Amino acid sequence: MITDQQVNKKLLKDRYNSIIFKKGRAIGVYLVGGYIRDALMGLRSSDRDYIVDRDLKTFVNEIRDIFGGTIIEFKREGFIRLGFREGLTFDFSEPQGSLTEDLSKRDFTINAIAWSPEEGMIDIYNGAADITRKIIRCISKDNLIADPLRILRAYRFAAQFNGSIDTSTHNYIKTLQNNIIKVSPERITLEFSHLLNSEKASKYLKIAFHDGVLSSILSIQSSQLEHNIREVSKLEKGILKVLPLKIKVILNRIFSQNLTYKGLLCLELLLKGNKTVSNISIKQLRLSNIVQKRIILAHKGIHLIGNRDILQGELFDLFMCCKEAITDVLILTDRLDLLNDYKRFKLIWRAGLMNSREVIDILGIESGPEIGRMIYELKKAQFGKRIRTKKHAIKYINALL
Repeated sequence: MITDQQVNKKLLKDRYNSIIFKKGRAIGVYLVGGYIRDALMGLRSSDRDYIVDRDLKTFVNEIRDIFGGTIIEFKREGFIRLGFREGLTFDFSEPQGSLTEDLSKRDFTINAIAWSPEEGMIDIYNGAADITRKIIRCISKDNLIADPLRILRAYRFAAQFNGSIDTSTHNYIKTLQNNIIKVSPERITLEFSHLLNSEKASKYLKIAFHDGVLSSILSIQSSQLEHNIREVSKLEKGILKVLPLKIKVILNRIFSQNLTYKGLLCLELLLKGNKTVSNISIKQLRLSNIVQKRIILAHKGIHLIGNRDILQGELFDLFMCCKEAITDVLILTDRLDLLNDYKRFKLIWRAGLMNSREVIDILGIESGPEIGRMIYELKKAQFGKRIRTKKHAIKYINALL
């Protein structure tokens, strides 16, 4: 963790902060929450939270006039967001009472730190010390009750820090774990994505499972869920570390719903054994259509491969069945040896020995389902090395006819 002086220098050096604090000197402006936490850890953050003591709308409009961006107003009063094309978001809110009262209503000590150029760091709950020790400690049990999403956030931040949850906080969570069902699925999904994206998600999924929190989110039989968590652990400790570089570099790339590719792989394993991947079966999650479709395809592929040596003749059907999820399947089943076969499949599918126009001319029929079937069988035969030339392909088509 960097020193207070380094933090002060870093925050004042930032162009946005220097102008915002200069503009808000007369009305009282503070940086709070996650941005301060990340600054203390020497990390960059694209999200900032400012407390503005009065005349919020006027102040945000003045800031927008300087930096540009789009003002987003929410139903919640006293809160305005300023969004930028480059992904930055600035949240401005009125304090809930005094600054001390506002900080007392936040989730964890690590997020209850404020800063201003005049007063420096305001750390009532020793959050900086907890950041150093990687401890997640709630401000109070009442704050967990006020927003039960904070129960899940405790595991998320512990995973992000690779740290631990304070004993008292952990006991509160185990007492209040059923309250998580009161939270909207959309909010739970976002928080759950953060947890799955972390480097050692399985460690904290296991804790959440034993605390009963995970079973409140996922409608999966307990024994199956415990098995799936072990599978996630094997993925993180083994397979992900030996992936080809071209796959490794995309692990932290966002796939959908703030879920990285690494997080997606973990989710696919975690939901194994589910008969369906509908919003009903996953209980408290609200997954997008693109995520649901990807999970369904991955599960089909995992089932097809199973615990056996897949025959060369079955590969073509496997690749066709899984489509864009095939890389997920090969990673999750530890069959990276088939990546070259998939590469060859793609080349054949894009440009085989004959195109559909040529097949239509040979058969003398109009385009339709029969042509599609012929093309499929032709490419499958080429993939299986049963035909190698265009002359062989013509003979093969006639034999099929």
